[in-house]
Amino acid sequence: MAMRYKRRWVFFILFILSVSSHGFEYENADDYPLMGDWAGQWYGATKGHERVRPQIYAQLVPAWEGYYRVLLLPELYNRAEPYLDVTVPGSHEKVVVNQDGFHVVFSGDRVEGVGEIYGEKLRFTLSKQPFLPASVGQEPPKGAVVLFDGSSFDAWRHEPDKPVTWDIVGNAMQIAAASNKENREKGIGGNIRTREAFSSMRFHMEFRYPVEEGRSGQNRGNSGLFFLGIGEVQILNSYTTPGYWNEAGAIYKTVPAKVNAAGPPLAWQAYDVELLLPDEGGRPAIMTVRLNGKILHHKMEIPCSRREVEVMLQDHSNLLQFRNIWLVEYPAGTE
Repeated sequence: MAMRYKRRWVFFILFILSVSSHGFEYENADDYPLMGDWAGQWYGATKGHERVRPQIYAQLVPAWEGYYRVLLLPELYNRAEPYLDVTVPGSHEKVVVNQDGFHVVFSGDRVEGVGEIYGEKLRFTLSKQPFLPASVGQEPPKGAVVLFDGSSFDAWRHEPDKPVTWDIVGNAMQIAAASNKENREKGIGGNIRTREAFSSMRFHMEFRYPVEEGRSGQNRGNSGLFFLGIGEVQILNSYTTPGYWNEAGAIYKTVPAKVNAAGPPLAWQAYDVELLLPDEGGRPAIMTVRLNGKILHHKMEIPCSRREVEVMLQDHSNLLQFRNIWLVEYPAGTE
């Protein structure tokens, strides 16, 4: 096993042994100035797509200690084939890419680089972009059922009817992981679900995950949004990943998301779900899912006989945070 993979497993084992949520503090986004989305343009392209649409984008995220994952792309959040996908040595203040015809030094909030495409060496610029999904911070409308406003877990429970043992940090709930031995011995952690069941609805929830350097795949930023009896909308730190059927936005291991809309670590993100449950005429459940404003599933039919469902949030050992959770039930007969 290569040394870097040994290092990853060491990080993973130490994390599982220590994670509890109690006393855990999220990383400070200011300590990761390069992490996230970048946007810019090519200069002087005479061939290919870039001649008429010269945009170029980048995504940066810490991979493990001392290394960054860097993607250079023709478009963000649209399954575009990257110009370059590399993991390179770097710090949180400086990441140097010098591979496969590309050279760029990420430092500060605006950079210039050179890349080779279609046999041409071209100059490009990139600027750091804020990650601000439109529905993040959306207030519940009049008549909404507020499931969490930062003040209490009154609307939630552990099974069978146990008070919630997760934490409230600021205005967010934070998972307390049952995978931690100390937590488990104290009966702390585990999935939570709503005390009530709901009919057809429009649902809103905001969440974020920590950086978790050294972790990858299903071991990073993993949770789940369940509509019990319908299925799981996967929550996962899938930033920079392909968007497989078990990654962010998928109906878990059933239908992959149309696009990978997962945002960078530490950024607040939003799920907006429209769910129509079966009617007396035999119509199946119909679900539309948006992540950060991107449509992942549109009017997808799901076999189901339930007229009401509970909502569940999964404890998968990662210490995700959730806030601003509410829903609006649709009147009977809504199509």
